[in-house]
Amino acid sequence: MKLIKLLLIMVIFLNAKVNLNFQNLDINDFIKMVAKITNKNILITQPISGRVNFISVKPIDEKEVYSILLNILRSRGYTIIKDNGFLKVIRESQAIKEGPEISPHFDQIQTDIIKLNNIPARSAFNAVAYLKSNYGRIVINSDKNMLIVTDYPSNLKVIKEVLKRIDSKNATSLRNITLNNTSVTKIYPKLNQIATTLYNPKIYKYKIIPNEASNSMILAGERNVVYKLARVVKSLDVKPKQINQITKVITLKNSDAINIAKILQNIIKTKYKKNPPSITVDKETNSIIVLATEEQIDTIKTIINALDTPKEQVYVKARILEISNSKAAEIGTKFGLYAGSGTASGLYTLSANLGGPAIAFDVTSLGLAIPTIKQGIALGATLDLLETYGAAKKLSEPSILCINNTPSTIYVGKTVSVLTGKTTSTSTSESYAREDIGLTLKVKPRIDSDNKVALNVDAVIEDLLPGSPVAMPITSKRTINTTTIVKNGQSIIIGGLVRDNKDITLKKVPLLGDIPIIGNLFRHKQINKDKTTLVIVLTPYIVKKSDDLDKLRSTLVKLNELEKKFVKNIKKKIDEKNK
Repeated sequence: MKLIKLLLIMVIFLNAKVNLNFQNLDINDFIKMVAKITNKNILITQPISGRVNFISVKPIDEKEVYSILLNILRSRGYTIIKDNGFLKVIRESQAIKEGPEISPHFDQIQTDIIKLNNIPARSAFNAVAYLKSNYGRIVINSDKNMLIVTDYPSNLKVIKEVLKRIDSKNATSLRNITLNNTSVTKIYPKLNQIATTLYNPKIYKYKIIPNEASNSMILAGERNVVYKLARVVKSLDVKPKQINQITKVITLKNSDAINIAKILQNIIKTKYKKNPPSITVDKETNSIIVLATEEQIDTIKTIINALDTPKEQVYVKARILEISNSKAAEIGTKFGLYAGSGTASGLYTLSANLGGPAIAFDVTSLGLAIPTIKQGIALGATLDLLETYGAAKKLSEPSILCINNTPSTIYVGKTVSVLTGKTTSTSTSESYAREDIGLTLKVKPRIDSDNKVALNVDAVIEDLLPGSPVAMPITSKRTINTTTIVKNGQSIIIGGLVRDNKDITLKKVPLLGDIPIIGNLFRHKQINKDKTTLVIVLTPYIVKKSDDLDKLRSTLVKLNELEKKFVKNIKKKIDEKNK
């Protein structure tokens, strides 16, 4: 009590200011001291336990002393309210129930009504709810769009300041900015992306309108947003940097410039979104003209060098024959050979029985690493033998040099006249059309790994049937479409298209055979039925370099000589056997 009296005397003589310095002072005694200093009646409804310490370095007035008391009480869960002209110390949890006054003149829990003008009360509540004290309360009045807040003055002040800022109605602005250095279509996507990043459209209201007719950008919305976006527009409206482009003419040695240019243009579309190089083709010189930067030209030259490499080629040798099954069988029977059929398996069997696998000739000097060369010679000799004895009819023996993975076509045939119309009046008038009839062979080779060739073969064989009228020819047509994989230099047989033939032979005794009725006794009609098989034999040879072509041709000549020599020896063996 002596300390309290001493402090009161100091406050009076020091112009209502005092230096507070105390340690281990009972809270109830401090409440009594504050009541004396502030000259306010304070009711303590229940004892408050605890002691406090306070040290000041400069004098404080009575208002600050009262504020110190409120903070000490709040730390213990108590506060002070005004009740019938005096102050009462109660728990914070009960303060709201005691009906705090609206805007009192001292620092206690109070109630304030905040009217909102531009934002909904619910949105305002969500924005400031976290600012209230533990025992503060905010009530939403949606009908009148207001918040009723009960809390300490310090909390109320912060809540009201925040609501004032977010409830303010920003002035709107409209600006039309003409672009001088770039196109509105180029910067609009960038500006729209920047605006979305800086200003959430759900919070800020603005519009960005590109006007292509005047090459200008129209900005509308809140003044501060429009102001900042206008600065962004001006920063984007700059002259493009000068690009140092040069022209380069690249002449191709092995590839078609048009095809390479198509590949380059597809790459340019993907790789160069800005300032793409320009590609032009000169067909006469087979060159590509490039307008680009040095770095781009280096990249394009690297791609061209990788693509413009010497193309591998395939030399395809073909034999197209019709084999008579009955005559081939007669040859087999006559010479005591197994088989003789015109099918693929029959041809292989016949060549094997003719001594194919046991050829006594040295083929290593040919210079071709072809493991099936002996079988190829034996197969060719077999076909020659069948043709020699009339069992096979050679339709064509074309050869074609193909670029790898590129289709090639060869046609061998004749053109015939076909009657298409006939008009009879005072005179007869006939109209004809010219039709091609012959052999068409389309081959597309593809060199695979392990020295193999995939052949895509499309063959069409048309022929005139015997006995057909001159103006109205009757033709036969046989087609083959297949894909096969063979080794380099290996012969493959495709076909097996069978056609029935019927030959009628009339034999008669001269003069007597021409007598009516009785002449039948001196005539003999012989009907021969036969089946012919269309066989196509293909042999591909890989030509990796242009220089290899001459070597291959000379080698094929040697192969042909060996084949003929082989046939000659076989015929000699057959003649000796028959004798």
